[in-house]
Amino acid sequence: MNGAARPLSPHRPVILVALNWYSLAVHRGIARYAREAGWVLDSSMTRHGLVPKDWRGDGIICCLHWGSDLHEMVERTTLPLVNIGSRILNRPAVIPDDRAIGKLAAGYFKKRGFENYAFFLKSNALTGRDRCRAFAETARRAGGQCFILDWPKASAMPKQTRYSQHYPASEHDERRLLTWLAAEIDRLPKPVALFGEFDDAAIDVLYACREQGIMVPEQVAVLGTDNDELRCEFSPVPLSSIDINQELLGYRAASLLDQQLKKEALSRRIARVPPVGIVTRQSTDILAIAHPHVATVLRYIWQNYARRINAKTAAAIVPISYRWLHEAFLQHVGRTIADEIQHKRLEAAKKLLAESRQKARDIATAAGFPNEDRMGRVFRRVEGMSPMTYRRRFGKAALSASETVVRAPRKAAGR
Repeated sequence: MNGAARPLSPHRPVILVALNWYSLAVHRGIARYAREAGWVLDSSMTRHGLVPKDWRGDGIICCLHWGSDLHEMVERTTLPLVNIGSRILNRPAVIPDDRAIGKLAAGYFKKRGFENYAFFLKSNALTGRDRCRAFAETARRAGGQCFILDWPKASAMPKQTRYSQHYPASEHDERRLLTWLAAEIDRLPKPVALFGEFDDAAIDVLYACREQGIMVPEQVAVLGTDNDELRCEFSPVPLSSIDINQELLGYRAASLLDQQLKKEALSRRIARVPPVGIVTRQSTDILAIAHPHVATVLRYIWQNYARRINAKTAAAIVPISYRWLHEAFLQHVGRTIADEIQHKRLEAAKKLLAESRQKARDIATAAGFPNEDRMGRVFRRVEGMSPMTYRRRFGKAALSASETVVRAPRKAAGR
């Protein structure tokens, strides 16, 4: 529906989708909820980006990450509204769990054996600073040192306005940023694990490394956030990135809006969505572990966890005693060989639960667990919930599970 949207009937609310940027996953999450709720979606901004004038409808789902004409409309509207990605105007919002993202990134690099960490802060956005703090705290608790590459501070960037992220405003500013960034990266101790606050910032790091002749990932392992496949796959080096579960962000935003349309009390005004995990590509595909036998066994586990391996069979591939390897593994990885095998299996099972409709027994087999019962026991001990509870809470495919049963009640209601 384009232009000035109007409700077609009291039973079909008209919702404006005004994201200022295109994310297939976010739109898919919103669309799934809309189908369940029987909404009409005005997605005209997806095509041309122009804010509809004198728009009349029932509610708005927006994303005010960047400066735009949408801000004026949002500030003056009295309609129910939910923002995705940041907190604005004391309105309900659905945001990524930025502290969880920062911790996940630091833990990921620690597992790869890094002792030097860095965070590239490109914007003055609160979300980036929250990720930065959590990343640095986790890295330092793990015994590492963390360097903050703070472009806003180095460039005397003004403090964050209500919405703007303050990107470089011109080609000259972008060149100045890359020159500064290349020099900062050159001064870092190597090897170093570098986390960008989002994919575009991490891609800036890749360009700066290329200009400086710094090898990625051998000298600098680079990780982004958002897992935008187009950007990540076609960056100078294919970029590893954190999947922040954008589909669930969209779905939960629609759910929060629906509560307002129904005049229900909101259980929370700010909903945080945890990240799904990390998609590893070439930019971090390296181990920075000084002990060669530990590195060999660790890579063997990552490549073979879905097979019938255990601590003894994994240890047997290197020519030192199990006892010495056990001690070295604890020192360099932070957990036992058996715990690492279980950790990889749990990671794989969580990903399959979140992204597929496979049955629990099939997921257990695919992830390397001996059976479904064993997987369930590990989930309850580590995650504090059953595998199916995890799927209901964090799963993407499960979002549309009720679509077929929602239509009948709506029809019975007299539509």
